[in-house]
Amino acid sequence: MQDAWARYENIPLVNGSKWDRLTAWTRHRHLLFHLVGSDLRSRYRRSYLGIMWALVWPVAFSAIFATVAINIFNAPFGEYVTYVITGFVLWDFLAGSISGGAQCFQAAEGYMRQARLPYTVFALRSVTTLLVNFSFGTVAAMIMIIIATPEAVNWTWLMWPLVALSAFLFALPCAILSGIAHLKFRDYQHAIGLVLFMMWYISPVLIARDVYSSPQLKFFTDINPIASFCDVFRAIMMHGQLPDLHDVGVIAAYTAILWILAVTWFSVERKNLVHWM
Repeated sequence: MQDAWARYENIPLVNGSKWDRLTAWTRHRHLLFHLVGSDLRSRYRRSYLGIMWALVWPVAFSAIFATVAINIFNAPFGEYVTYVITGFVLWDFLAGSISGGAQCFQAAEGYMRQARLPYTVFALRSVTTLLVNFSFGTVAAMIMIIIATPEAVNWTWLMWPLVALSAFLFALPCAILSGIAHLKFRDYQHAIGLVLFMMWYISPVLIARDVYSSPQLKFFTDINPIASFCDVFRAIMMHGQLPDLHDVGVIAAYTAILWILAVTWFSVERKNLVHWM
């Protein structure tokens, strides 16, 4: 690790525009890959299944939850279990980027105090690690769909990289904003848990989608980016359909707003992050 550290500590930071500072990590991409690999090895160290747990966990969870919930929503087991697993793996990535992103700078205190590294590397580290798990989770979802509803297998699965990219672009500014907020406002770590708990229930992650089409919830569902991501992901994975333009528009709008906020706030507070630790 010391050799890897020495390799990067003398590389100067970018002193250009706000965007240049935010993307300075591109010159440290090898360090990023090292950190992501370290996180994955640490997470699955001494585990017999290793990263295969990223496949086993969503399959087991969706099967158990669907077994209980089909009696509530009166849905066929095969259809509902695929509904649950697609919602679960997507939620795990998006929500994890916010909750895990809250610690992205705090956990990197040692790095940030000892070398001039672009701080965005540590937000990318968190989101990229989750993206690897999301990829394995998607494979688990595909296996479940092939077993439970083989008729749902469709060419639209080829669109998954685009969905993953859009989710990544949405999640990264969330992690940056969350990391800054956690350092500046110590109550944030408690508040964000409550917010995510609320979002879990007002988003069609596990509960049947028809519930969110009711007049009482439809407006909030239409402007909820998590709902749009779920609808887009399920459209290509379960229904063999192209994503609805409304959902694409909602995702694009939120992503643009989040990037504007992330670039602006990061540029303002970048020099203060270490002092808040």
